[in-house]
This record gives sequence, C-alpha cells and structure tokens, in this order.
Amino acid sequence: MKSQDGIYFGDIRKDSVISLKDMKITDVSDLQEETRPTLYRGLKYWGKKPHNIWRDIIEKNTVNGDIVYDPFAGTAITFFESLKIGRKPVIADINPLTLFLVNLYSLDYDIDKIKQIASRIIDKAKQTELYLNNFVIKCSKCGEQTDIYNYRVFGNTPEELSYKCKCCGAVITEKAKHPYCKSKSYKLWKPTLDMTQLSSVSDSFIKKIGGRNITNLWTDRNIELLSFLFAEINAIKSKEKEALMFGFLQMVHLTTKMCALRGKEANRPLSTSWGRPAFLALSSYMEQNPVIQFERAIFGKNGVIECLLSREKYLPHYTFSTSLKDLNDVDGIVLLKDSKTITKGFKPQLVITDPPYGSTIQYGELSQVWNIWLEKYNSVYTVNLDKEIIINNKHSMESYVKNMTKVLSNCKLLLYPDGRIIMTFNSNCDTDWEALDLAIQQSDLKVLQKIYQKNCRSSEANVRAIDGIGISDFYLSIGNDVDDGVLYAA
Repeated sequence: MKSQDGIYFGDIRKDSVISLKDMKITDVSDLQEETRPTLYRGLKYWGKKPHNIWRDIIEKNTVNGDIVYDPFAGTAITFFESLKIGRKPVIADINPLTLFLVNLYSLDYDIDKIKQIASRIIDKAKQTELYLNNFVIKCSKCGEQTDIYNYRVFGNTPEELSYKCKCCGAVITEKAKHPYCKSKSYKLWKPTLDMTQLSSVSDSFIKKIGGRNITNLWTDRNIELLSFLFAEINAIKSKEKEALMFGFLQMVHLTTKMCALRGKEANRPLSTSWGRPAFLALSSYMEQNPVIQFERAIFGKNGVIECLLSREKYLPHYTFSTSLKDLNDVDGIVLLKDSKTITKGFKPQLVITDPPYGSTIQYGELSQVWNIWLEKYNSVYTVNLDKEIIINNKHSMESYVKNMTKVLSNCKLLLYPDGRIIMTFNSNCDTDWEALDLAIQQSDLKVLQKIYQKNCRSSEANVRAIDGIGISDFYLSIGNDVDDGVLYAA
C-alpha cells in the first residue's frame, strides 16, 4: 500500500535488508558487558551502551587519531570511549543532556568545595518551614527527631511513611499521621510546560496527576523543595555549580509521582524503583524526600563525587568545542544540532550510533523531566523537540523514514570510502523495523552483519525481541556492498 506521501509500505519481504521474522542473527558469546564505571552510572537515561563493547568496536574499526562520529550521541559514550583510546570524537544530539555531560566531565573541580557547598545547601533546606513541617518526625523507637525519607501515597493520600533514625539507626515504616502541610510560598521559579503538548501524554495521565502543567509530576511540597534547591544551586558563582547541578539532575526524576512502590518482599522501604519507558500515572507511588535524594546524589556511591573521582581514573583530561571550526584545536566536538543538517566539516572513519528505535521510547519528551530545569539553568541547553526523529502522534512513520534516510545518507557522504556505519536497534514492533529497513535501502546502504548482545542488567533488558526474549540490542553493521570492516572480532 502507499501512504499519502507516496512512500511504499508493504509487508516485510523475505529478501528485505532487515526482516523481523527471517532475520538470521550471529550470537557472539564473547560480546560480554563489563561492570559500568561510576561516571556512567550517575544519570539515569535510556539507551546507555555497554561501554567496553562500544570501545572494542571503535578500536577494531579505526586507528589512533581517526575521527569517530555519532549522530545520536545520547549519554556521550562514543565521545568518552573514543577519547580513552586516542580517537577524535565528533558527536551530535538535539538533547542538551549530551552537551551537559561532556562539559561536566571536562572541568576540574575542588572536591572539598563541592562537599562544603552541598552541605550548606542541604542544611539550609532542612531549616525551611516547609521541610520542618513535612519531613521531620520523632523516632517511635528512641524519641529523637529524624528525617522522613518518603511517603507511600495511595490515590492522593499519604498513608505510610518511612525513615531511618539518625540517632538509633532504626529503619521504621509507620502510618502517616504526619500532616500534609503547605507552607508560605517561597515565590521561587518553578517549571512551566503544558504536558498536553506532548504526544506521549494521555488525557487519563493528566487527570491522574492532577493537572496539565509539568509541575503536577511532583507533589506541592516536593516541587517547592526542588525549586528551593534549584535556586540555591543557581546562586553558586564558581564552576562547582555544574557539579551541583549534576546532582540535582541525578535525583529530580526520583522525586516525581512516577516512582513505583517496591513490594514488601524486597525489604527496601527507603528506596523506589525507576525504569519509566513512558509517562506513567501510578495509582500508588513513593513520594521521596528531595533533600535526602539530593544528599545521596552528591555523597552516595553513584553520586557526583564518586562520578568525578571515576572520571579522573577513567578518562584523560580533554578539551572540546561546539563548533566544527575548532576540530583541529580540541580533543573532540559536541554539536547540539540536528544531525539531518550535518553534511560536511569532517571526515570520519567510523560512524557508531544508537538511533531512536522508531516508536519504542519517546526519548525527547521523557527527557523533559530533566531538560525543563536544565534549560532554565543555562539557555544554551535548550531543546527543540520538533527536530526529534521519532514515531508518535506528531511524527509519522513516513517522516521517520525520510529523516533517518537523510541522516544515513549524510553519514555515507561524510565517511571515507572504506568507512563503516554500526548501529544498535531493537523493537517488538514490525513497523519500527520496516521504517529502518526503508531508510537503509533509500540511503543505498546494506546490512552486512548482524549480531545481538544480551544485557546483563535485567532492569534494562525490557525491550522485547523477535521471540519474546528480553535482550538489549541488535548490532547492525551497515555499509556498501564491499565490506572490509569488522563489527566485532571474537
């Protein structure tokens, strides 16, 4: 059949470049993911790639000094792993989180100063009327005052609360007799975004969370405390401000109404689970204390300080620019730019990327949980979701095929003749695979090798594959008819 735009969409053919039903996959057992370094664990973001596999592929397809390009850079693993082995990365993404992470790890920090500033902000927040009225309680075991870690909310009612007494160390869950106190407004900045403009948000979601503004993702007291923390971070005058903002981004999603309650059998009353592939309005959720979460995000085992110490051990010091004009003068380039428009200025030996998986995860819209704060923090981190390549109510399959074709054609134009495009992809939707199939064909490219890599973390292996098996990704090596590259050599 033909779409209104005249593009042909039929059943996936047996001789198709990619056939969801007939795809023959080479299972490379040596493709094993190693433990992820702490610097990659700080920010919860979808699609983090196995860093060592990514690095191995880069190393096997390039030599020292080669340019490596990633048009959908995400958490910038291509950038960091290329630097680690002496390659020059050029990466692009419309999501400002990419640029933020690269800038964050390029700076030198005074760790003691970060600790001092963070402690001051935490202490100040704990002295506010809002905090004292909502997140302080007398321990039912020893009688000393301590901090409430979370409330368990059913419907709109906080029915239980949990805390770990800082005096006797007892972990206690009890009925939430504590009042839900509103305080005088601090008249601080709060984010504003009409969530009905997002295609992945339903009317029932808006109704359940209590309104269309993005602030309704949080309870009234949590949005007040977050705004207080955000204002304190923005008042910092030193470069440590960037590190403290990283801490804020690490935890801001963990204080929303989208935090699921763990089952009692897990015996983890002080923490929630987070793995939201979509905006979900839960009938019961955990309302976590933003100040405690911020403290963990700075001082915890995957917090800012540990991430920065990990960076010192794992990465060389580097310089970067956001302009291709500086390519010869810096270690890498980060373009907060639509990859459909990038057609010249550098010559990569390898393109390696993790593109949007059709309709599977609405990356851009979901990232607004972080980006709505990041844009206010610094206007350079502004995102235009209209440029996103995705399939949803606003972006059709036809537009996905057209835009992916443009990106792949640009990559082919940029590459050296013997260069290679390697990408990951996964979806349980035939339409997503067909869209990618058409984009590859219309770019005059072919899939030359296909393997898959099972994800060792079950929490991230939630994209269902051809036989209903939860796996991480298919790895696709894409190029011309002559294939001189190596996707992965065991």
